[in-house]
Amino acid sequence: MDKVRVAIIGCGGISRAHLNGHMSEPRSELVYCVDINEELAKEKADVVGCKWHTDMDAVLDEVDAVDICTPVHLHAEQTIRAAQAGKHVLSEKIMARDLEEAETMIEATDEAGVVFMVAFVLRYRPEFQMLHDMCHNGELGFIHQAFCSTTMFMAPEGVKDWRKSVEQFPMGALMSHGCHYVDQLQWDVGPITEAMVIGNRFTLGDVIPGGDDTECMVMRHENGAVSAYVESWSTPHRMQGIRLEIYGKEASARLIYNNDGTRQLWKSDADGMNIVWEFDPAKEDHMDVFGGAKDMQGQISHFIECILDGRRPMTHGREGIRPMQAIAAATDGGEQGVLMNVAEYVAKRKS
Repeated sequence: MDKVRVAIIGCGGISRAHLNGHMSEPRSELVYCVDINEELAKEKADVVGCKWHTDMDAVLDEVDAVDICTPVHLHAEQTIRAAQAGKHVLSEKIMARDLEEAETMIEATDEAGVVFMVAFVLRYRPEFQMLHDMCHNGELGFIHQAFCSTTMFMAPEGVKDWRKSVEQFPMGALMSHGCHYVDQLQWDVGPITEAMVIGNRFTLGDVIPGGDDTECMVMRHENGAVSAYVESWSTPHRMQGIRLEIYGKEASARLIYNNDGTRQLWKSDADGMNIVWEFDPAKEDHMDVFGGAKDMQGQISHFIECILDGRRPMTHGREGIRPMQAIAAATDGGEQGVLMNVAEYVAKRKS
C-alpha cells in the first residue's frame, strides 16, 4: 500500500483544516466526506473532489482509515465501530467525554490492531516542535517554571446545540480547548503529578452548562517544576491568542500567537532576548484553500506515515488521555479545595 484511503467523518468547521492537510499529503487519498447533514457533506466533497455520504458505516468497506471530526459525544462510538471494521482512526480532541469512555476507545483500537491517534495538532507544528526541542536538548537548562495563557471568544448566540447539553458536552473550556496546552506543558516540562483548577462561568454559564468558561490551573511536574495555565473562551477583547513561556536556569523561551496572525518564538539568555523563529501570513503563502493557516499538514502526514510504516503515533490514545487525566484530577481538586495527586486520582477512578 502506497496510499491510504481516507473518509472524513463530520464536515463541520474543524474538518476544513483536516481536509486541507489530507489534500497536501500525497500519500493520503480522500475518498469520502461523511456527515449526517447532506449539505455539509456535499459542500466539503465538492471542494476536495471526492464522494460524499451521510452514513459512516456505508463507506467503511471502501476506505483504510477514518478521520473523525464530529462532536465529542460521538468520538467513542465512531472510533469503536471503525476499529471493529479494521480501520485506522484519527480522532479530534478532546478524545472522549470522560476517562472511562476514552479507555474504551484505547481498548477497542488495541484489540483491533489498528493505528489510533488523537489530534493534538500543536505537537506537529514546527514552532511547538522547536520549543519542545529547546526544553529537552539542554538549551534551557533545568526547567523550574512555566506559564501559559490562551484566550478566545465564543459568542453565546453562536454556541452549537450539542455544547448546550450536559450529556453530550459535560465539560468547559479547560477540558475542551485547554487540553491542547495542558498537553504541551506535560510534553515540554514533564508529567504533571499534582494539580488544581478554579474557574468561573460569567459569560456562558447559562448556555454551556457542562463546565466553566474561564479557568486557571496550577500544576506541579515530576521534576518539581511548577506551572500555571489560564484559559478562557469568553474574552471578547483579547491581547493575544497563545502565550507559552518556559523558564530554565540557562535560558527561557516564549512562544506567542499575536492577534494580527503573526507568531514568534523568543529565547532569552546571556545574549539578551531574541526572536529565533517567526511566521507572518502576510509575507508567506501559508494559507490553505479554506482561508486558514496551513497548520494541519504535519499532523496528517504523521498519521499517514504511522499507517504505512506500522508505527505507534506520537499522540496515541495512551498519550491523548494524559491531559484528560490531569484536568479531571485538577477539577476534582478544585471542588475539594486541595492539590490533587493525578496518579492517585486515576487509580481511584479505575478501582
